Amino acid sequence: MKTRTVLLTALAVSLIGGNAYACGDSLYRVGKGVSYRVYTAPLPGSVLVYGEGEGAELLAQELARSGHGVRLVQNDEELQAELGSGAYDVVIAAYADQSSVASSASGASGAPTFLPVALTEDEEKLAREEHARVMNSEKDEIKHYLKAIHQTLKQRS
Repeated sequence: MKTRTVLLTALAVSLIGGNAYACGDSLYRVGKGVSYRVYTAPLPGSVLVYGEGEGAELLAQELARSGHGVRLVQNDEELQAELGSGAYDVVIAAYADQSSVASSASGASGAPTFLPVALTEDEEKLAREEHARVMNSEKDEIKHYLKAIHQTLKQRS
């Protein structure tokens, strides 16, 4: 009788102990548990993305998903019309398109900050001489764009 009671007590403790062990510990293992793949913008702003192709579309979608107000334009006429409205904080475009952005933004009140995207290493070096923040299309991820936009918005306010 005594052996049976000890055995049942040990069995009950092991069953209860197993449930307590599993409570939340999997969230702390590397590569396991909850994953956060959507970045959010702590300071949302209005962003104009100027470019053609799938890369520009994906960038605009991700920025919009993070909470920014985003508009994608693909030609000079749309760029001039949007920048003429003066409704943007940041313009993201290829470094090679800098002159188009500058000429379109010259008439806008409260001209937006230009965030150039370098397509090559040489272009990145040239852009860094002129601009505080430069993105590299081959290396930078969405979190780097979001950080650059956030820093720009903090400086503007």
